[in-house]
Amino acid sequence: MSADLGSGVEGRWTWVAPLLAAVFGLLWYLAVGGGPTLDPTDLDWLGGDFAQHALGWMHFRDAPWGFPLGSTPGLLRPLPMSVAFSDSNPWVSLALKPFAHWLPRDFQFIGPWLALCFMLQGWLGARLTGLFTPSPVQRVLGGALFVLAPVLLYRTGHDTLCAQWLLTGMLWVHLRPRASTRDAWKALGWALLLNTLASGIHPYLEVMVFALTLSLLATVTWREHHLSRRAAALALAGLCLVPAALFVAFGYVGQGVRSGSAGFGYFSSDLLTLVNPMDWSRVLPGLPTGRGQYEGFGYLGTGVLALAAAALWKPQGVGAQVRERLRTHAPLVVVLLLLAVLALSSVLTVAGVTVLSLRKAVSPLLPLLSPFRASGRFIWPLHYAVLTGLLALTLWRWRQRPAVATGLLLGAVLLQSLDTAELWTRNHFAVTPWPRLKAPEWALVDASYRHLVLVPPYVHLSETPCLKSAFVERDYVSFGDLAYRQGLTTNSGYPARLSEARVSEVCEALLTDVSAGRLSPDTLYIVDPARLESFRRLGDAVTCGTVEGFQVCVAQREGRLREALSRSAPSPMGTSVDTPR
Repeated sequence: MSADLGSGVEGRWTWVAPLLAAVFGLLWYLAVGGGPTLDPTDLDWLGGDFAQHALGWMHFRDAPWGFPLGSTPGLLRPLPMSVAFSDSNPWVSLALKPFAHWLPRDFQFIGPWLALCFMLQGWLGARLTGLFTPSPVQRVLGGALFVLAPVLLYRTGHDTLCAQWLLTGMLWVHLRPRASTRDAWKALGWALLLNTLASGIHPYLEVMVFALTLSLLATVTWREHHLSRRAAALALAGLCLVPAALFVAFGYVGQGVRSGSAGFGYFSSDLLTLVNPMDWSRVLPGLPTGRGQYEGFGYLGTGVLALAAAALWKPQGVGAQVRERLRTHAPLVVVLLLLAVLALSSVLTVAGVTVLSLRKAVSPLLPLLSPFRASGRFIWPLHYAVLTGLLALTLWRWRQRPAVATGLLLGAVLLQSLDTAELWTRNHFAVTPWPRLKAPEWALVDASYRHLVLVPPYVHLSETPCLKSAFVERDYVSFGDLAYRQGLTTNSGYPARLSEARVSEVCEALLTDVSAGRLSPDTLYIVDPARLESFRRLGDAVTCGTVEGFQVCVAQREGRLREALSRSAPSPMGTSVDTPR
């Protein structure tokens, strides 16, 4: 079903079709409500994980260069933190840091990055479709279906995970015809580039890209015989070394934090995930799923399912062709199935009902599997491979009647887009006012202060008992923002990975210092109401007051902030004025 590269439309259409598909990607992003996010100075939509990513970049742009690359020593101090652990897109953060002096203080790249992901998805989707058809229109429509993939729009709440064009790119690299050893090395070079990019975007994506790279290496070595075993071993060494070095350079490993976390088997995929809309469709009903299986969302889309029905209609002669192609790409098929098994995890469910539990059998492997607690995400390569296969099958079946194939693709695009609820609700990027503290007292935090400390620290998702407090997620964002604007460090934040033992140690040390009266005059203390008595017992050694609903204490003996705090009596029941979310 693959067309020879030489049979495609050459010249300008080779580039125009992907360009038009990229434009479609941008238009689709705007259609679902992404327009306001393109303003890099607009922070009033960055809620949830977006806030974590934005704060990581903010603190990194002012931080000194250090190792690991992307280190942000002023965020979550004294715990290790970097743009890798704040999911702040390490490659983009590093690229923008030299220009930080000229960028606005309120600057976010998340919105433009999301738009770029949709555009690259269209571009590479059209290039991939071009392997099966010489028609520019069909290439554009194929690229549009990749843009309209529900798994892409579904993940826009986590910007780095929207780099799914890496998977589309790997499928394109894998399926391109190779006539010589030179072509094989060129394909591995493209794969190395995609691995390099994925390693500095998100670890989950790198695992998927690397797995697809292994299938490519196996194909060019044992199926196509373009590489000797010795050459394949050298290629494998290089393909392993580069991501490993980048993982160390970015601090994903070697920072004393655990790579694993609870959740493997909970954040999984359901066996019906490719056909389960999970309330995504306005036409088809959603099927039940487990509570954590939103991570394993893999719905192909109503338009693609309709295309599948058309492509498989009257399947005489289709089965043999499909089997032949599956044998040709056996290493790729094996890797896709293995990734799907990982997505299904240790508990197999059908419509949310457990049909088989493998927990006991899998338990010896948990040290290896626990880093992938959101294993359901590994369904994405299969999702895009099935989409690719359906496109190839449709174009092959109606190769003698291209107008019919074009009509089918156009119908699929229209149905896929019109049945996307987000197109009509446009609430995917709902306004979430940036929780900036605005009381005039905060402007009195002068250069004599160097640290902002929450007592106890707020470390999002940590279950350490020492951290129990009235602080809520919104509070760490507010004070992280204040610390950024005032040039302070902060002891709170949202790390993607952490060491509970180290978090507990840091928290207990802080509370011990407070109890012993060891307070620093260069530190602004934001105190949980339940801990306020420990400060009151220190008498004149500390001054506390209420600012914007928070209890604020300082150990300085003079200064305008101390005077302002002394004029405001702390409320015994004071806490954040924000409603906990």
